[in-house]
Amino acid sequence: MRLLLVDDDELDRMAVVRVLKNPNLVKDIVHASTAVKALKLYEESTFDIVLLDYRLPDMECLDVLNQLTQHTEKHAAVVILTGMEDNEAIERNCIFAGAQDFLLKKELSERHLTKALVHAQARHALNSKLIDTHKRLKYLAENDPMTGLSNRYYFEEHLRGAIQRAHRLNFQLGLIYLDIDNFKMINDSLGHDSGDQLLQQIAQRLLDVVREGDVVCRLGGDEFAIIVHDLETETSVGALSQRVIESVREPIVLNNTEQFVTCSIGIATFPRCATNAEDMLKRADLAMYQVKREGRNGFNFFSEVLQDQILNRIMLEGELRSGRLQKQLVQYYQPVINARNFQVCGAEMLMRWNHPTRGLLPPAAFIDVVEELGFLAAIDTRNRALACMQIAQWRQAGLIDAQFVLAVNASEQLLRQENMHTDIQRDIELAGLSGECLTIEVTESVLVSDLERTSRLLNRIKSLGVKIALDDFGIGYSSMSYLKWLPASILKVDRFFVQNAPENEADRRILKAIIIMAKSLDLDVIVEGVETMEQATLCRALGADMLQGFLFSIPLSPDDFAALLNTHDPACYTRNFPA
Repeated sequence: MRLLLVDDDELDRMAVVRVLKNPNLVKDIVHASTAVKALKLYEESTFDIVLLDYRLPDMECLDVLNQLTQHTEKHAAVVILTGMEDNEAIERNCIFAGAQDFLLKKELSERHLTKALVHAQARHALNSKLIDTHKRLKYLAENDPMTGLSNRYYFEEHLRGAIQRAHRLNFQLGLIYLDIDNFKMINDSLGHDSGDQLLQQIAQRLLDVVREGDVVCRLGGDEFAIIVHDLETETSVGALSQRVIESVREPIVLNNTEQFVTCSIGIATFPRCATNAEDMLKRADLAMYQVKREGRNGFNFFSEVLQDQILNRIMLEGELRSGRLQKQLVQYYQPVINARNFQVCGAEMLMRWNHPTRGLLPPAAFIDVVEELGFLAAIDTRNRALACMQIAQWRQAGLIDAQFVLAVNASEQLLRQENMHTDIQRDIELAGLSGECLTIEVTESVLVSDLERTSRLLNRIKSLGVKIALDDFGIGYSSMSYLKWLPASILKVDRFFVQNAPENEADRRILKAIIIMAKSLDLDVIVEGVETMEQATLCRALGADMLQGFLFSIPLSPDDFAALLNTHDPACYTRNFPA
């Protein structure tokens, strides 16, 4: 046992040495007459026990005791010696501060002191084990065993403390929220062991690119977070995010094969984005989610606009899942005009959301979420059935004849359903109609996803007498090769090509070329977006068969469309043309 004896009274020190005559217990006694010297010796050497006088000339005993017991690397049992009689409160304070025992100098004997030292050392050893166990448990509680990074618990605690510090010192703080793109595919294709190796390598790469003092955490699964302290500008956290993205997408070797992965990052800052840890994490998560929606492999800063978009999406999802949105959808109809005589020859059914507080909303306000959540096919099916019933009602009222054709849109989700043609046949028969009264409109983007299968399905639909229209022609892929495979009867020219055609020679030539090509393929042509008489005149002169646009009418409710059928006067348009 090696002992440090701290006492400013040399006679007291000698008395202790005389008492400790057992050479097997104490092999070396080092003396210190002041607290400063004692702490220096303690720092420079190793001791098993410290005998510390309660009264020292240069420091309070409790201050010395605190430095001894709180040392990060040195650990020794401490026994307090005192010459004071009334010591109950002092003894309690010393024991609470970490001392193993408390002895009166006048009661010192070899047996008494030896017993105290042995017991103190034993208690200290037990306490050290408890401390080590606590440290191990603390490490397990705060660290991710797979990557060695701090875990979610530590992240949340540290972020709260970091925000308090940043608020106190008027600093900015950044939070980078990171998710590995398509991580599930790695797990499913290569196995969980490879997935674990990937996460370990990603963790090391994050540690390599962050600044000293920043904290990297694994929150769970393939989610990581970086707390950026003392942020100077948002540009700097953006630059760090870009370094992270570049580091992650470097090749990773798994099972002797290079794998390429990317990540999506959301960024939130304190105090601009949030003032507490919970909101900061939520907003970084929202920003990351937006990156995922936009195609992954990038970073995005949280903004109030983004939050409004996400909250609107959450609201829409709730409305969809509850069925409320579906019940509030209404059908509007925009007339299609015969370009030769300007009679109403058909209509396109367009969907609107009659929101209880926000009013009538166009598809752009909700259609992306509807499609993403997988509800669009069911909504298209319902709209088509209602459209067929609407045609039947107008026929019964004598407002339209058998040549009137109603166009309804078919989404990609709907075209994946192999029984779509039988559903159309059912809708037509229930309404007491024939297939010639209906047109199914499909877009180029829908077609190219699976041209061969879609072509087969559309041919079955065409066999019912239903017309097939290619919508928004010219703004998508515009590949000529797929036109010969499709059973299309109608080509709808997008509004983009007619907007500037009367004034712009190049636009006029393109519009003419599209119409000539369509006619050479025996397709009827509908030009969308006609808003002026000059545009209508040009389209008619170039050979368009039908026109659609605000020149004739905006989309109308069923009742308003019925009124239009009663009041429409082709002469308002034909008088502009020579007889």
